[in-house]
Amino acid sequence: MGLAAETYRSGRAGAYIRAGQVLSVLGAAGAVLGPAGGRRGRAVGALGGASLMAASAATRWGIFHAGLASARDPKYTVVPQRERRDARQQERRDARRQEPAGTRERATT
Repeated sequence: MGLAAETYRSGRAGAYIRAGQVLSVLGAAGAVLGPAGGRRGRAVGALGGASLMAASAATRWGIFHAGLASARDPKYTVVPQRERRDARQQERRDARRQEPAGTRERATT
């Protein structure tokens, strides 16, 4: 993801996403271990399900806050735009160099 991935790893967004990852692992463990626990299995399964729902919410909030952080700092929007523009310009220059001689003049007349 390049430069935009920084916002997913740092600040409030990073904390939410890390919490979502931990909650996902706990929820998966609860879902697997719940049915094997007999009477306690129902409580473990319910906690696992609640953990998975909380993981989903935490991940969504992390993505939301990453979007806010990237919108707040212009480097996350301006730098990738400039890189794409420069790459397109370089492709056009390369394409012009590879054209056979005289084809450009005929195409414009």
